[in-house]
Amino acid sequence: MTIEIASKNKHTVHPNHRNPDTRINIMSDQNTTPSVTEKLESSHAHAKKALDVTTAAAREVAEAAKSSVRTAYSAGRQELEAAAHDLKDAAFSTYGDLSRTSKAKYGDLSERAGEHYAKVADRAEELAAEYKAQVDDLVEQAEDYVRDNPFHAVGITFAVGLVLGLLLRRR
Repeated sequence: MTIEIASKNKHTVHPNHRNPDTRINIMSDQNTTPSVTEKLESSHAHAKKALDVTTAAAREVAEAAKSSVRTAYSAGRQELEAAAHDLKDAAFSTYGDLSRTSKAKYGDLSERAGEHYAKVADRAEELAAEYKAQVDDLVEQAEDYVRDNPFHAVGITFAVGLVLGLLLRRR
């Protein structure tokens, strides 16, 4: 019996490494019985059937894996969208809390500033009234002095005018 293996690619083909383009020709010698040839052909058919079944199973596994990956991707995406939504809500909530807190602090500080302003304004009025009273006393004393000593007042006024004139002239 002679077994001949040929390939469409015209490459040397090792009998243990088959290619789908490889063809097996089995030639019978006179000493070979037809049952051996039939068994070899049957073996070849079974091997081809096993390869086809394995290929189909591999394709099914690949499709199932693709489906599982798509499902996982979809679920992951939904979870990430939910996380982003929760994060956005938390940010808005935090912003709202900060806004309310800052408004309350602003109101408190504004109130305290108003109280301090009122105290400063009251103190300024008191000081202004005291200084006005002191100035009024000085003006009254000056008027009394001028009435009692008119020539002294004219002399003092003349001297002050002269000194101011000289000082301003030098500049």
